[in-house]
Amino acid sequence: MDMYSDDAATGGAGASPQDGFLFIGELAKLTGTDPKTIRFYERAELLSPPRHGRFRTYLASDVKRLQNVLILRKLGVPIAQIRQIFDMIGGDADILGSDRVVTMLRAHLELLQGKQAEIAKQIEQTSTALHKLVA
Repeated sequence: MDMYSDDAATGGAGASPQDGFLFIGELAKLTGTDPKTIRFYERAELLSPPRHGRFRTYLASDVKRLQNVLILRKLGVPIAQIRQIFDMIGGDADILGSDRVVTMLRAHLELLQGKQAEIAKQIEQTSTALHKLVA
């Protein structure tokens, strides 16, 4: 499957590489991401496209890497942990197909579930206190 022609992967954006690369605006459109977000991930050293003068150019591997970042961030994975994942398996690999990443995501899920339980307890305590104050 060609990632540049798949409307589902591109959100129907229809961007295509020119001469084998994309500029930041094209990458943003292709992935449904703001260029500022892409630059943020560059500063966080999750992306490192080559520069040609003032311009950055993104290859297919950069597109996959950004898609991986977006998937992991949507799951709430911290940037430091994304760096660890990329160091383990590479940023342009199939991250969700990796047993090591699945193991890390299970640990992340347990952490989120612990936070959820803690927040549920705080909500209950706040609700009880508020009920006592206004009753």
